[in-house]
Amino acid sequence: MVATLRSFRTARLADLLAFGGTTATIGARVVKDSLTRLYEIEIGAGARKVRLDGKVPRPLSRYFGGFNVVVFTPEDLNVPRGSPGERRRFLDRGVFNLEPAYLSVAQDYERVLKNRNSVLRRADDVPRTQLDDMLAVYDQQLAELAVAVVAARRRFLDRIRVELARAFASIMRTTATASAHYVSKTLDATPADIVAMLRDARVKDLATQATQVGPHRDDVALSLDGHDAGGFASQGQLRAIMLAWKTAELAVLAHEHGDSPILLLDDVSSELDPHRNRYLFEHLATLAGQCFITTTHSSHVLLVDQRADYRIENGQILE
Repeated sequence: MVATLRSFRTARLADLLAFGGTTATIGARVVKDSLTRLYEIEIGAGARKVRLDGKVPRPLSRYFGGFNVVVFTPEDLNVPRGSPGERRRFLDRGVFNLEPAYLSVAQDYERVLKNRNSVLRRADDVPRTQLDDMLAVYDQQLAELAVAVVAARRRFLDRIRVELARAFASIMRTTATASAHYVSKTLDATPADIVAMLRDARVKDLATQATQVGPHRDDVALSLDGHDAGGFASQGQLRAIMLAWKTAELAVLAHEHGDSPILLLDDVSSELDPHRNRYLFEHLATLAGQCFITTTHSSHVLLVDQRADYRIENGQILE
């Protein structure tokens, strides 16, 4: 939340408040290259206040990029067999870490998409000429943002692909190759191409009251030796692919930013078999970065040195 201003669990700020509470505050004092900075967020039922070193950052983009966080949760292990929407959200977390400016592009795309869909839902109440003019404006805006979204997602996948294959081979001790590819109807399309595609799909858009073309319909194809991993890989192989993805993401971000990201592991060990849990911690022990691990039992954490344990009881953090 501190790093990205959004939770990996929910898009609703109200969900982050304690039951019966009206506000919440979270902050982090981040030390990097001998420079200490204070990141703070105050959350209300429908709003948030953001401060960097005690001041409101203007523009908000100044808040990002000072430190990076990679999150790995048990839900991530289900991504290969989940919905395309889950895979897009999973992908976008990685894209944002690599390119913090991507957040504003993605938000602008979602805003224009929401407005266009709103027009589609009100189509029966709008004169046809006016409707066509409104959609034409949104088509152009959506097309330009779509190209930027697709390009950023592809850049990330291009960077992570080699590391993904290498990490998977190490985890599984196998010659099988894991890979990830971007699936999109607008691949290599120009804004003019996408405008034409939106125009061609307008009858269907009006019938469904939703935009059918764009990166909000795209997917990430995870494969094992060229075959769809979601359909053909074993559960163990799928979990190894997701572990490999996060390992690859750490490597790419460390190379890009010059230091290792902070790694957050949310009760992942309870979902892994002993072999892969051991691999995970063997890998963590070689990292120079900081790692926060939440787990239901300390025995899942196979680290002995450079470790501090805390216990949470009734909302209180105890050493």
